[in-house]
Amino acid sequence: MSVPTHFKNGRSGAGKKFVADASGSAHAKFMRLSSYALTPLGILSAWWLVGLVGQPFEHVRAEIGHPFPALVLSGFAALGMIHAREGMHEIILDYVHDAELKQKAITANKNISITVAALWVVALMFIAAPH
Repeated sequence: MSVPTHFKNGRSGAGKKFVADASGSAHAKFMRLSSYALTPLGILSAWWLVGLVGQPFEHVRAEIGHPFPALVLSGFAALGMIHAREGMHEIILDYVHDAELKQKAITANKNISITVAALWVVALMFIAAPH
Protein backbone atom coordinates (compact mmCIF):
# COMPACT_ATOMS: atom_id res chain seq x y z
CA MET A 1 0.00 0.00 0.00
CA SER A 2 1.40 3.41 -0.92
CA VAL A 3 0.48 6.93 0.05
CA PRO A 4 -0.58 9.08 -2.93
CA THR A 5 1.69 12.06 -3.50
CA HIS A 6 2.12 14.80 -6.09
CA PHE A 7 5.85 14.12 -6.21
CA LYS A 8 6.59 12.18 -9.40
CA ASN A 9 10.37 12.15 -9.57
CA GLY A 10 13.35 14.40 -9.02
CA ARG A 11 13.97 15.35 -12.63
CA SER A 12 10.61 16.03 -14.23
CA GLY A 13 7.05 16.76 -13.36
CA ALA A 14 5.79 18.26 -10.15
CA GLY A 15 8.74 17.11 -8.07
CA LYS A 16 11.52 18.91 -9.88
CA LYS A 17 11.36 21.96 -7.63
CA PHE A 18 12.35 19.78 -4.65
CA VAL A 19 15.64 18.56 -6.11
CA ALA A 20 18.69 20.81 -5.80
CA ASP A 21 20.30 19.57 -9.00
CA ALA A 22 17.30 20.48 -11.18
CA SER A 23 18.26 24.14 -11.36
CA GLY A 24 21.20 24.31 -8.93
CA SER A 25 21.64 26.26 -5.75
CA ALA A 26 23.43 29.60 -5.70
CA HIS A 27 26.43 27.90 -4.08
CA ALA A 28 26.61 25.21 -6.77
CA LYS A 29 26.32 27.81 -9.53
CA PHE A 30 29.06 29.92 -7.97
CA MET A 31 31.36 26.93 -7.58
CA ARG A 32 30.77 25.88 -11.18
CA LEU A 33 31.33 29.37 -12.60
CA SER A 34 34.38 30.03 -10.46
CA SER A 35 35.91 26.71 -11.53
CA TYR A 36 35.33 27.74 -15.17
CA ALA A 37 37.22 30.98 -14.48
CA LEU A 38 39.95 29.26 -12.46
CA THR A 39 40.80 26.85 -15.28
CA PRO A 40 42.35 29.39 -17.68
CA LEU A 41 43.75 31.44 -14.80
CA GLY A 42 45.43 28.33 -13.39
CA ILE A 43 46.84 27.30 -16.76
CA LEU A 44 48.23 30.80 -17.41
CA SER A 45 49.64 31.03 -13.87
CA ALA A 46 51.34 27.67 -14.16
CA TRP A 47 52.67 28.54 -17.62
CA TRP A 48 54.26 31.77 -16.36
CA LEU A 49 55.63 30.27 -13.18
CA VAL A 50 57.13 27.23 -14.92
CA GLY A 51 58.65 29.57 -17.51
CA LEU A 52 60.33 31.53 -14.73
CA VAL A 53 62.02 28.53 -13.13
CA GLY A 54 65.79 28.99 -13.11
CA GLN A 55 65.63 32.64 -14.20
CA PRO A 56 67.46 35.31 -12.22
CA PHE A 57 65.40 37.24 -9.70
CA GLU A 58 65.53 40.48 -11.69
CA HIS A 59 64.05 38.73 -14.74
CA VAL A 60 61.28 37.26 -12.57
CA ARG A 61 60.62 40.68 -11.07
CA ALA A 62 60.46 42.29 -14.52
CA GLU A 63 58.13 39.58 -15.89
CA ILE A 64 55.69 39.74 -12.96
CA GLY A 65 55.90 43.53 -13.07
CA HIS A 66 54.01 43.55 -16.37
CA PRO A 67 50.30 44.22 -15.81
CA PHE A 68 48.82 41.12 -17.46
CA PRO A 69 50.86 38.47 -15.56
CA ALA A 70 50.37 40.37 -12.29
CA LEU A 71 46.60 40.56 -12.82
CA VAL A 72 46.36 36.89 -13.80
CA LEU A 73 48.36 35.74 -10.76
CA SER A 74 46.43 38.06 -8.42
CA GLY A 75 43.09 36.99 -9.90
CA PHE A 76 44.05 33.34 -9.56
CA ALA A 77 45.00 33.89 -5.92
CA ALA A 78 41.87 35.83 -4.99
CA LEU A 79 39.35 33.70 -6.89
CA GLY A 80 41.11 30.49 -5.87
CA MET A 81 40.85 31.36 -2.20
CA ILE A 82 37.20 32.39 -2.52
CA HIS A 83 36.49 29.08 -4.27
CA ALA A 84 38.40 27.17 -1.58
CA ARG A 85 36.63 29.05 1.21
CA GLU A 86 33.20 28.26 -0.23
CA GLY A 87 34.09 24.60 -0.64
CA MET A 88 35.40 24.36 2.91
CA HIS A 89 32.31 26.21 4.17
CA GLU A 90 30.10 23.48 2.71
CA ILE A 91 32.29 20.78 4.26
CA ILE A 92 32.03 22.49 7.65
CA LEU A 93 28.25 22.74 7.34
CA ASP A 94 27.97 19.08 6.40
CA TYR A 95 30.38 17.50 8.90
CA VAL A 96 30.64 19.75 11.98
CA HIS A 97 27.58 19.13 14.12
CA ASP A 98 28.28 21.19 17.25
CA ALA A 99 26.78 24.66 16.66
CA GLU A 100 29.46 26.58 18.57
CA LEU A 101 32.33 24.68 16.92
CA LYS A 102 30.68 25.11 13.54
CA GLN A 103 30.54 28.89 13.95
CA LYS A 104 34.18 29.00 15.09
CA ALA A 105 35.25 26.88 12.12
CA ILE A 106 33.35 29.08 9.67
CA THR A 107 34.94 32.21 11.14
CA ALA A 108 38.42 30.66 11.07
CA ASN A 109 37.87 29.50 7.49
CA LYS A 110 36.91 33.01 6.40
CA ASN A 111 39.80 34.69 8.22
CA ILE A 112 42.41 32.22 6.99
CA SER A 113 41.29 32.42 3.37
CA ILE A 114 41.31 36.23 3.41
CA THR A 115 44.76 36.23 5.03
CA VAL A 116 46.23 33.78 2.51
CA ALA A 117 44.80 35.67 -0.49
CA ALA A 118 46.00 39.01 0.91
CA LEU A 119 49.50 37.65 1.60
CA TRP A 120 49.71 36.21 -1.92
CA VAL A 121 48.67 39.51 -3.54
CA VAL A 122 50.98 41.57 -1.29
CA ALA A 123 53.88 39.20 -2.04
CA LEU A 124 53.24 39.62 -5.77
CA MET A 125 53.21 43.39 -5.33
CA PHE A 126 56.52 43.30 -3.45
CA ILE A 127 58.11 41.10 -6.11
CA ALA A 128 56.81 43.25 -8.96
CA ALA A 129 57.55 46.62 -7.36
CA PRO A 130 60.49 48.44 -8.91
CA HIS A 131 63.34 49.50 -6.67
